[in-house]
Amino acid sequence: MYWLAVLMLTATGVSAQTVPTAMSSVAPELRECYMNVTLLNRNNLPPATMPVLIDIIRKIEDNPNNVLDLRQLSVLLLHTYRQDGIEFHPQENVNLANVLLFSPTFHSFHRHRLLVTRIIQASGSQSLNNDTISSDLKCALHHMLSTTVDFRVRGDESSCNQLSQYRIWRHVRSINDDVEILDPSLIKNGHENGQINEHKPDDDVEIQNYGNSFSERQLLANSQCPLLGGVVSTPWGAVSAGHVIAGIAAGTQPQQVPISDLTRGSVNLNDYRNVQQTVTPIFPATLSGDLAEAALIQGTERGSATSVSIGVAGGWNSTQARRYLMLQSSTNVQMTDPEIRGDVDGFVLGTVIQSALNIYNGLKLSQVLDMYYSPLNGVFQSEMRACNRQALGETHITMNTLTAETRAFAAALDSNIPLRGTIVGGLDQLVSSAVNNFQSYMTSNLNDQNCVTTQNTLRDYRLATNLYIVLDGSWPYLTVYPAISHLVDIIEVNKFGSSITLLSAADGSIVVNKTFSLADFHTEYTATRHQAMMTSINLETTLTNVRIMMHNELDHERTSNYVGGNSTVLLFLLHGQVQSSQQTFEQARILNETVPDLRILFATSTNQFDNLWTLVRDMHNDIMTVSLTGSDNSVATSMSRVVDRIQQTGRRIINPTCGSTYNSNLSGTRQFDDFVEPGFINFYSVSPNYFYLNNDNRRVRISRTSGQGSLTVCHSRRITQPRQNSTVNDNEDDTICQTIAASGEVEIRLQNACSGYSTINTCPLLYVSVQSNAVAASTASAICTDQRCRFPYNNRYMIQINDFDCFSSANRGVASFVVIIAVVMSVFYI
Repeated sequence: MYWLAVLMLTATGVSAQTVPTAMSSVAPELRECYMNVTLLNRNNLPPATMPVLIDIIRKIEDNPNNVLDLRQLSVLLLHTYRQDGIEFHPQENVNLANVLLFSPTFHSFHRHRLLVTRIIQASGSQSLNNDTISSDLKCALHHMLSTTVDFRVRGDESSCNQLSQYRIWRHVRSINDDVEILDPSLIKNGHENGQINEHKPDDDVEIQNYGNSFSERQLLANSQCPLLGGVVSTPWGAVSAGHVIAGIAAGTQPQQVPISDLTRGSVNLNDYRNVQQTVTPIFPATLSGDLAEAALIQGTERGSATSVSIGVAGGWNSTQARRYLMLQSSTNVQMTDPEIRGDVDGFVLGTVIQSALNIYNGLKLSQVLDMYYSPLNGVFQSEMRACNRQALGETHITMNTLTAETRAFAAALDSNIPLRGTIVGGLDQLVSSAVNNFQSYMTSNLNDQNCVTTQNTLRDYRLATNLYIVLDGSWPYLTVYPAISHLVDIIEVNKFGSSITLLSAADGSIVVNKTFSLADFHTEYTATRHQAMMTSINLETTLTNVRIMMHNELDHERTSNYVGGNSTVLLFLLHGQVQSSQQTFEQARILNETVPDLRILFATSTNQFDNLWTLVRDMHNDIMTVSLTGSDNSVATSMSRVVDRIQQTGRRIINPTCGSTYNSNLSGTRQFDDFVEPGFINFYSVSPNYFYLNNDNRRVRISRTSGQGSLTVCHSRRITQPRQNSTVNDNEDDTICQTIAASGEVEIRLQNACSGYSTINTCPLLYVSVQSNAVAASTASAICTDQRCRFPYNNRYMIQINDFDCFSSANRGVASFVVIIAVVMSVFYI
């Protein structure tokens, strides 16, 4: 009966526009996401987080074959990668070589079909090629945009809703619960395409456990905590990303769509009292779409004509490997908490997108999302941020208009969605109940982090670091992955920020090559890749190969005239016992002396200070013991010292002519541009290897290029992160600050900067900071529009160096810092 209804709907609802994701079968370009066993296992895909989503969208925007503006791209994302409502349908005696046991039959598909065929249509012959992004990222994007609910029983239903026992809430966590591993031995059966995880407390191996229970639309045996698809994690609550994109797309093409175009005469509007004759696209794309679904489905299936339930909470399978969001209830799931957030965010962004494009017509979709889901500044207005969601909803959503729009779209959807009953009256009451309960739920139940809390915990600087992690393969993957994932999130791996490289501690070979893409890193660093690593530690070989790598990087920077940018940190993350030797010490000495801007850190599972102290610059702070116990809650605490040391390593200002040889070579005058967003600070460090001997013309000059408000430039020889509120006097150990107004410059002179210091390694670095004093509320303009600007309202400035030289203790016979330390330590212990 149900399938007959679907076939009839397909026959009568053919669109004038061919949209593959509007088909009643899985779209051809998305089928590999359900047929390829590797892609079907979500643990082989990046985590479902907003930074990952933004990263994938940036890749599409940067693809030279796609010249699309914000409106075109937002529409094509919906047409290409979003297909709501795909469910698994187990069948007996089916030839799996010919039949894919997935199809879009969940209720959310029918609204999606209307949106992409009749309401949010693409123009002309525009499309996104199948090779625009890799299969891994295509499937990740599809799952982050496509709303569906997987009701299949997984085997943990007896405990999944007990908050003290189940892992989706953060009260009690086990690292073994974090990452689900696909067991290849369990996929060689007749229903491999339908596998999901059986979430056992101590065993996260995917096992098919459906027996012979074959049910229509998965409804005979529901999980008490089904999985919600189409969701991404943000600090301000889980969000249905497809709803956000749909709201933006609808907002870029304001129009009125006649109800008759949506029903095609299949329903008599006279049967519905007080129904307006048109809908505004932004409403069915967001709020009224879900509200109409709830009113129609609950009105025909729940037996209540007066009370429509809104909101279902849930939680992630992990705080560091967020790939599955589990709902607390399996009933009334038409408008869950993530969908509410996505609807409100999409509606608000769709409402303001035209004014944002008027400010900057080159605005990108990734920038809109990045600004809205940022802790400060917002979309050209400080209040236009996700942390302000509730207030934005109250400001932009008019309940009377929402009621009228929901009533109209419900009438249209009624003619397009198969229901288990026929509404012959009472639609007004159902819609009013849904809207009223939505308003109440928004006010009372969505207790997300607000802007005040956000700013109280805000780190007012963004890291720009090239982080090299030398990983010991003997770490259990489920133990070390959350720690690495935490670091990758903290340093903000993206095209405007940090990079990540993963090396093997066995020999320094590359496990994951250097990447500025968060999505690519998570795609490449999987359990399979980790398990293929050697489990030994050879510091001598590793340091030798790392030195060669770093020297090649320095020579490349000389060729490219790289004057400044990301800091460089080499982090050894070791689980096994370290064997040090004179040869190891010698390799560390050469590395430290010939790559002066490199900071070497060790984080070990046991205290190995005695074996490592000669290998680092600061033995008291660069060697740490980390306890990765297997608890998600403990990751941030365990890695806090590591994070602090990475944060204390400022961005580099260098003499690019030095290369790897450090032969004396004056830089002359060279410069680079950098950017800082309102209210944030950039921190830099300059090694004495560039100013050890005196030169009267040696200086650093920072000048204003463009931006709002003033810039404050501070410098210190002692404070690694100098700020305005530090002591200001003539002592070189104190912080000295100067302000640049609309124009001007600050000059930091480096004459005799190492006077009184007998070696390069005892001469302190120069620490510099550049802070934007622009008020966040004053960012309603686009002043930074080149491709290097992460945000259109960033302040741009220039850092110029003059007559930097090249000095190295390795080639000048100056005593090595490690030699001095060794002598001191030997005297101390004698």
